Amino acid sequence: MEQRLVTDSVASVKYLRIASISIATYDYILTLPAEWRFYRSQSSIFHISLACALFILMRYVSITAMVVSNYGYFSTTYTQQTCQRYYIVAPIFKAIQTMISQVILGVRTFNIVRRDRRTGIILSLLYLLSTSAEWFADLFHGTPSVIYGNCTSANAGKVLSTWFYYLAVILYDVVIVTVSTTHLLRYNPISNRVERLIRVLIYDGIGYFIVLSASNVLNLVFYHTTNIQTQTAAASVGYAVTWIMTQRILIHKTQDQTPNAWKM
Repeated sequence: MEQRLVTDSVASVKYLRIASISIATYDYILTLPAEWRFYRSQSSIFHISLACALFILMRYVSITAMVVSNYGYFSTTYTQQTCQRYYIVAPIFKAIQTMISQVILGVRTFNIVRRDRRTGIILSLLYLLSTSAEWFADLFHGTPSVIYGNCTSANAGKVLSTWFYYLAVILYDVVIVTVSTTHLLRYNPISNRVERLIRVLIYDGIGYFIVLSASNVLNLVFYHTTNIQTQTAAASVGYAVTWIMTQRILIHKTQDQTPNAWKM
């Protein structure tokens, strides 16, 4: 009975990872025209906009994170020695992906509050505090785990700290989305186009928060367990959801341009 439960748990983790890879691949193909539009809108390859640079970083750091993480999980050739040199790579790319996503949200919010200097300083301090906590939680007490020849990063110490990574991400998202939504609700639109754009921005922010929070809460719960196999069950889902939802914000930004406050 116990053996069957373990087998079912391993199978569920594999299904989650395969599903996340499939969804991410489908979305990548679906958004190739948007990527091409980003490139075409640039005046020069040496003078790309901030939005384009962030889009490229988000897209290809996310791909790297998913490839590294899933290669380690689905591999069957790792030993404890070889895993010692590889297990830390996926958590590093996870932290970098989150940093890029949070920069995008932060810049978006800064533009929504009309580049208010005081708000900008507060957002910068929040970003530094959040990313510092994330890096610490992501790498602290992480150990290489080799099961059936695969290689993953496990949180097997006396103090389980990796779950705190997702708590820090959720708190950052709560503050950022609250600030941006509050300011958007205060706007007095001067035309139907601006009113429509405000609605899109509100829905983008709230939609991002709901989907990302669900993924982060799932990871938080899994990393709060002592079962090493279960801990990374939703990791690939988190990579895919962060990638898809964040790049959607940038794609919608390019589709609906208005002056001043909306420029990135």
